[in-house]
Amino acid sequence: MADMNETAWVEANVQVVENYLKKEFENFTVAHRVDTSLTHTFTVDNGKKRFRLFIGGPIIADKNLAQARSERLLKENVAEEMRLHGEDGYHWTPSQ
Repeated sequence: MADMNETAWVEANVQVVENYLKKEFENFTVAHRVDTSLTHTFTVDNGKKRFRLFIGGPIIADKNLAQARSERLLKENVAEEMRLHGEDGYHWTPSQ
């Protein structure tokens, strides 16, 4: 089970990802789901189109993700990758 410090990082990182997705997908709803302790799924949906982003548990718990904020997501063009992968979803593994 995650300790309180890890839980706080996960919550902060989930918020970073959600904020990024809200900016990149205007007029879409953003939903977050923990599939297992190993995978977090973010779904953006506007009733006509749906895109999914999968992020591994160790990545979402990484302290550096929150520190980099959405710059890392922007730099790696995650929203565009999500659009390209469509409903199959995009599995994001940040570059080092």
